[in-house]
Formats: sequence, C-alpha cells, structure tokens
Amino acid sequence: MSHPMVEVRDLRVTFRSEEGPIYAVDGVDLDLAPGETLALLGESGCGKSVTMKSLMRLHPAHKTRIEGSIRIAGEDVLAMNAGALSRLRGKTVAMVFQEPMLAFDPVFTIGEQICEAVRRHEGCSRADARARALEMLERVQIPSARKRLDAYPHEMSGGMRQRAMIALALSCRPKVLLADEPTTALDATVQIQVLLLLKELQREMGMSMIFVTHDVGVAIEVADRTAVMYAGRVIEQGPIDTVMRAPWHPYTQGLLAATVHPGMDRRQALNAIPGSPPQLTRRIPECAFAPRCTLASASCHDPLPPARMDGDRLLRCIQPASAR
Repeated sequence: MSHPMVEVRDLRVTFRSEEGPIYAVDGVDLDLAPGETLALLGESGCGKSVTMKSLMRLHPAHKTRIEGSIRIAGEDVLAMNAGALSRLRGKTVAMVFQEPMLAFDPVFTIGEQICEAVRRHEGCSRADARARALEMLERVQIPSARKRLDAYPHEMSGGMRQRAMIALALSCRPKVLLADEPTTALDATVQIQVLLLLKELQREMGMSMIFVTHDVGVAIEVADRTAVMYAGRVIEQGPIDTVMRAPWHPYTQGLLAATVHPGMDRRQALNAIPGSPPQLTRRIPECAFAPRCTLASASCHDPLPPARMDGDRLLRCIQPASAR
C-alpha cells in the first residue's frame, strides 16, 4: 500500500487578534492518496481555506499558531525552515487561489511570472522557462497563448486569469495541487470548462488534489472522497458517492437539503439550515452544530467524543444511526 501524499494529524490553527484568539481549525485529520482528489465541503467560515493555506504555511507567522502534524510527500512541513518551504511551494505542492487578481502581481506580465517560478525551481534558462510557460498556457487552452505571455493580469478576463493561474500552479509539475474554490467567481459555462480542465490535467500529470468548495455539485463532479467541515472540524468523511447518497451527519444532510437538484420543482422551497455558524473566539469542546441541529439532545452539549470510523466512513456525531 502506497503512503499518503498528504498526511495531516490533529491540525489546530489559532490566530491572534485584538479581540483575543480565534480557533479557526480544531483537530483536523486528513489523508490524501497519490492521484486522489479530496473535496473539502462546508459553509463559508468553516475552516476550509485556513486548512489549505496551513498546508503550505501561508499564514502570517507573527499572528498564527499551527499545532499538530503536516506531512506532504513524506516531508514534515511544520519543521521546515524558510529555504525548505520555498523549495516545497510550487515544486512539491502548488495552490490555485479563489481570486486570480490577488494571486498575480499586477506589474509583471503573465509570462514573466510563470517563467520566474520555473527558473526558481528548475534552474533552467530564460528561453526554456518561456517555452514551458507557453506550453502551460496552451495546455490550459488559453487562445492566442503566445500573445497572452506578454499580457498583464488586468488585460485578461476572469476566466482567462483563472486558467493562467492554473498554468502557473502547474508549471513546475507539482505532486499536490490545492484548489481553493477556483471556479466560484466564474459564470456557469466557464466553471464547467475549468473543472473539466483540472480533471484532465490531474489525470495527465498524476497529481493528487484537494479541492475546496461549498458547492455540492462541484464536489460530486471532481472528487473521489469528501471531508465535510464545520466550525474548524471535519465532521464527516468518506467516498463522495457514498456520503452524498447517504449522509450520516445532520449538518451534511442539511447541506444536501439546501441544494438544488436536477428535476426539482421550481416552486419547491429549499430547506435552509436554521441559525448561523458559531463564533470561533473560544475553543468549543461540545458539538458546535448542536444549536442548529433538529436532532440535538442534552448529551450533544457534553464534550464531543473522538471521531469514530465505520469502514471507510468517519463521523463526529453522538446520535445513533437510527436517528440519522
């Protein structure tokens, strides 16, 4: 059996703020096998993006405390010095951000930025780096790719910038791709094109991928497995088809009930989850979903026991299967 490409154990991320600590991620365990796609699913603010950025240690060090264990391709990320981190980012693991205008430097052309990454990690000539940049823009199906090499980010549409960011992330052929809601800002047609492109490039390059989304339909389209997050914890995890067909956790059930399905009557109201996610200004020992859960009992406000495994499924809920 091959070793996980990504192995996260008891990850805890705390931010220091003027109002006090913010416990953004609280005890997350994740595994990602070679060539696998894992979808991180959940509402905004549940800790998905914080978890992703922690894998590359992108949070400001002066106000962030990261505890636990993160191993990528067998390397201990939390033990790395600045030089080792620089070599890891881009070469071993790369990230596609939600907003490409914030990821690209506006004063350099797209080609210059891709070339810089290639030369930094592979030590090749400027001409070879430019050839690689052109190859990647062509592989992400940017029209007039040679001309786009010399374009600035603001000269490209949102869809083209998103493709260019994918080209940048994949330019050094990373082993792991972290995709943080890369299609959220795109219209439906372009979104489908980008999803298909990511799946094709992943298959060609043999990458592992973690895909962050709050869109259940996108998760089903791209993922092999899913981890559902709520209030900084993974509350359910398993094969995507199994979890979507028969969700165990009341929160996962609520997410699916609030999702539009093909063939649904337009007059049918969606069953929104009542209430709002909790503030994470304190560490929550009990089930954080209990105040919004229709199945909650008095024991749900006791300290939450460890997650339990049932075959290839993980669950953090004390309610018996018959109640779910």
